[in-house]
Amino acid sequence: MAQMTTTTHVCRIDVDFFSAGDQFASEIISFEIKEGADVWTSAHLAAEASTYFDLRIPELSYSFSFVPTFPDEPDPTTPAGGLKPVCRDCACDMLARDASARWDVQRQGWAISGVYDFTFCDLCNAESDDLARWVPADDPTPFDRFAAALVDTLCCPELAYDSAFHLFCLAHALTHTVEDARAAWMVDVARRSSTTGGDFHPGMGGDHG
Repeated sequence: MAQMTTTTHVCRIDVDFFSAGDQFASEIISFEIKEGADVWTSAHLAAEASTYFDLRIPELSYSFSFVPTFPDEPDPTTPAGGLKPVCRDCACDMLARDASARWDVQRQGWAISGVYDFTFCDLCNAESDDLARWVPADDPTPFDRFAAALVDTLCCPELAYDSAFHLFCLAHALTHTVEDARAAWMVDVARRSSTTGGDFHPGMGGDHG
């Protein structure tokens, strides 16, 4: 009787670990997966088998992206909801790629004729032909967690829709803790209020309990 063989292949994930929204470790993990198995479930199990996944760590969380076999290509197994590219260096999803456009006579408009491999990150300014890592589209990025935590500590939900606050987060997400950013934001708002003569600005009222 012929013996059936099980096909396996090796996947690699780049995992970032966080405590209260602040990254404290990263690790590239390799794991084997059997043909037909759920690659995303296997990736989560591999991440949670890491020594960095210690439930004693306050507000422990993690995020991961697949390290592709070929540069700048998503994993072939797409989860529900699709994928998005994030920066290999800072895990931000604000990536841009160069492209070329040519005039389409029939459509009477410019049409994209090619997209180049060169990728640029708006948050950390990294650039490379191999910058993108692919994660589920609904995964929050470290920038998302930073901005959400700052909104929470300022007790001001409307800041999530404030363009000046978004620019502030872009400038501080990689260099400040949430508490330091809170203090810097309040100083910045006080300075702008004194300049314009305003009495109140979102984020100035209330203390986080």
